[in-house]
Amino acid sequence: MAQDSHIIPLAPPRAYPKSDQGLNLSKSINYYNNNKNRKSGKCFVYFLSIIVILSIILLIFSMIFFRFKSPSFDLDLINVQNLRFSNSTNSSSFNMNMGGEIIVDNDNFGQINYQDSSMSVFLYDNITIGIANVNVGRVEARKSKRNGISLQLRTNYQLNYSYGNLSSDINSRMLKLTSFGEFRGKVKAMKIISKHKTSIMNCTMNLNLTSQAIQDLLCS
Repeated sequence: MAQDSHIIPLAPPRAYPKSDQGLNLSKSINYYNNNKNRKSGKCFVYFLSIIVILSIILLIFSMIFFRFKSPSFDLDLINVQNLRFSNSTNSSSFNMNMGGEIIVDNDNFGQINYQDSSMSVFLYDNITIGIANVNVGRVEARKSKRNGISLQLRTNYQLNYSYGNLSSDINSRMLKLTSFGEFRGKVKAMKIISKHKTSIMNCTMNLNLTSQAIQDLLCS
């Protein structure tokens, strides 16, 4: 019995993993790392794609809403009143009152404020016979506005000119007139950005002395 008291108990058995279990654990760790890298790569691609799409949207937005265009001006509804003309041996003359409308077309996505301007009417391209004033105004985005004008055309010159003969034109009962206007304004897009724009209007027309009407009106 005394000898049995000196017996040292054996240590409990330790379980060691099998070689195939260790291999499976290594594969799991590698799979986790590879899957994590793939997810990180996908997130970067998604982020880059979102940046590209937003850049394209902003570019299209700026090209549409922040592209400033000069407003167009046209002359319309011209009427002739109190037309008088004479043709004699020594001199030829005519005078009349002319009314009409100037149409302002604003194709911008922002309003335009145009300044006081004027339109001149010429005989033979170089002789001013009348001036009409166009008052300051505003045209909303993508809209048009009509401005009434009135002016008096008057001339009293000698028969022959370097650019034409008033006497012969009066005899033919047809006078060729031209008009010119320069209009300045400021376009404001989205109430953020503004830019000054200038428009030029050139018109040609024929004054029929017999019917007392304007014919063949063409503006550019």
